[in-house]
Amino acid sequence: MSIADAMSLPQRNPHKEIAEGELVNWLAQSKMFDGLNEGDLRLFFKDLQILNFKPMDEAISQDQYSSALYIVSSGRFLVLRSTASNVHHAISEDDLIELDTFSKGQCFGEYSLMDRQPASASVVAAERSQAIRIPRAVFDEVMMSDYRIAKTVYYNLVLILTERLRKSLKV
Repeated sequence: MSIADAMSLPQRNPHKEIAEGELVNWLAQSKMFDGLNEGDLRLFFKDLQILNFKPMDEAISQDQYSSALYIVSSGRFLVLRSTASNVHHAISEDDLIELDTFSKGQCFGEYSLMDRQPASASVVAAERSQAIRIPRAVFDEVMMSDYRIAKTVYYNLVLILTERLRKSLKV
């Protein structure tokens, strides 16, 4: 990794600097976690990261594996898909299609989290933004340990994905 690459990575903040009550509130604002109580939400705190992004910092890269769920805690993120045949070389703005925008409380990374396939699009910060990163291992551990939580989260995920599909069909 070059120095330029390292400088463009999002800044990671240990969540201990942020009050746990604030973290609970951030997670509770996400539709993904509707119906879960404070104790349930705290189960996701293990290895949780708070990431700060500058405009155009990439959270997820198209065609790369993503091993986490992200919850937007502030700012906005754009979902961009490249139409270029090789996304690892120079891409012009003409090659990019904006598919969606995510703001506070919304999640992304759920496709790769569920199917363990490379990301179908890139997700970049549209402005100074912050997101909570929940690693797949933690997400899977919580889902496997509590049927009620798993049922609630997966039901919410179906609602989120259905809403996104309906939105995309209106375009």
